[in-house]
Amino acid sequence: MKLFTNKNQRNAKLLRRAALGMTLLFFGSLVLIADPLQSILDTQLSLKPGSLLHRLWLFPPIDVFINVYMFNYTNVEEFTSGRADKLHVQEVGPYVYQEVLSNHNVTYNENNNTITYTPKREYVLALDRSIGDPKVDRIRAPNIPLMGVTTLASSMSMFASLGLSAITRQLDSQPMLELSVHEYMWGYEDRLVELAAKFVPSWIDFSSFGIMEKLFREGNESNVFNMNLHEPKDKYGVRLPDAPRAYTVDSINGERGFKRWEYNDETNGTMCNRIWGSHDATLFPLDMDENDEFFLYRRTFCRRLHVKFNSTSTWNGIDGYRFDMLPDTFDSYANDANSSCYCKNNRCLKKGVGSVSPCYYNIPLAITYPHFTHADPTLLEPFEGLTPNATRFTSSLVVQPQLGAPMQGTHLRLQANQVVGKVSFSRIMEPFENMVLPLLWVDLNIDVLCLSLRLLIHGIKWGFPLLQWSVALGMLLAGVYQLCCALMLCFWAPANKFQKVDQAERGAAIQVIGAPGYRKSSLPLEALEEQHHLLFGGGSIIPKLAKA
Repeated sequence: MKLFTNKNQRNAKLLRRAALGMTLLFFGSLVLIADPLQSILDTQLSLKPGSLLHRLWLFPPIDVFINVYMFNYTNVEEFTSGRADKLHVQEVGPYVYQEVLSNHNVTYNENNNTITYTPKREYVLALDRSIGDPKVDRIRAPNIPLMGVTTLASSMSMFASLGLSAITRQLDSQPMLELSVHEYMWGYEDRLVELAAKFVPSWIDFSSFGIMEKLFREGNESNVFNMNLHEPKDKYGVRLPDAPRAYTVDSINGERGFKRWEYNDETNGTMCNRIWGSHDATLFPLDMDENDEFFLYRRTFCRRLHVKFNSTSTWNGIDGYRFDMLPDTFDSYANDANSSCYCKNNRCLKKGVGSVSPCYYNIPLAITYPHFTHADPTLLEPFEGLTPNATRFTSSLVVQPQLGAPMQGTHLRLQANQVVGKVSFSRIMEPFENMVLPLLWVDLNIDVLCLSLRLLIHGIKWGFPLLQWSVALGMLLAGVYQLCCALMLCFWAPANKFQKVDQAERGAAIQVIGAPGYRKSSLPLEALEEQHHLLFGGGSIIPKLAKA
């Protein structure tokens, strides 16, 4: 009976090992074929409720800094009196502010695959990165409200121009102001602005003026974005040709284009005045490649900025795709449908100068590359101290392909300028007629990614795939081992099993000798063998029975 029990146990163990081996082989192969890691990443790196990307996007852990460089005018009296032919400008900076972004009032719209949200940006002075304290440092810079009103007056009637000129003389407004850097950037009391707010509140609805306040902070918490989510794909995983790219802006405050740039809803506008199809520079599609190009939108630009793929780069061991802004980004031509909307009454600004006045109360402001890089050389003629440099002032966007987020190496460099046109009936403004005066330039840049993001990116790139391959390979090797053990059990029973069977059968032989009719012997097995050999003179039956 014990012999059969041992066989049953051996068979059961053989079946267990074979079943375990087949199971491990099956699941190991399934991991390699199905690639569950990619499915998990696709789910967690898509913008949807509860996903990892959703939590990162609500409060982006990316350190964005704005380096502000002011222009200090050092010889205003000499220039206005005619003793100097050129204005001397001195670059002062940087004054660094950290931009803290958070997204609020988030609503997922499943019916059209979009998300609605309100971004909020706060600006915090990074004094340790700045050249000095902006509340202490002082500069002389253009009086933007006065120069703006003077330029606008040139297009009015003679009586209106004379009236504005009399008001500015009464208020003793001067073309250049001496203020602290903080006041010039974030707001100072101006009597001309206060007066305009009283008489034309529908046009001027503020009593103080600051250039950075208008460019970056104004309307910060009231813009409602509607953004497209991941692209719909066919059954083969190919993006549908007419589907909008992932994370492109569909509308802002219900508008899909710049009404101030004559956007037409019926024709979907032109490349000149569209908002839809652009990115807000916080998220980009994960399937980008070297053929991609993007349009960046921020209210500061009052337009979309075109960037094209340049190269791949590596920052601190993290891969990135670099997209550069084109040198002709701010050019406008009356006969070009993609830029003619920037030309007012078919009159375009000089090469490299992009008007933004419709976004800023029609104050004649413009943006260029810093120091008029890539712009008309005649813009430099009235100044000393400006040094265009294509290498230093290039604007680049570096996108991390595993997360689709901007990363270290990103530098968007833009300069804000005061455009002074024809001057009428204003003697103090005549020296600045038909000039483009630089006010400041900014460098929006991203610092080194935080440790958690770096670990996540390295995990997505090679850590998690290596772990998945290790698990799959481990299961396959363990499965092969279990099957080999099963085969060995099937064809080669272990030696100790035979020894146990041999001892059991020898014990059975002894029981036969001690059966009824035989006298039970107290001698050991070896002594019995010797007695039988002497009595019968032949071989002992006991070894034969025991070793049969």
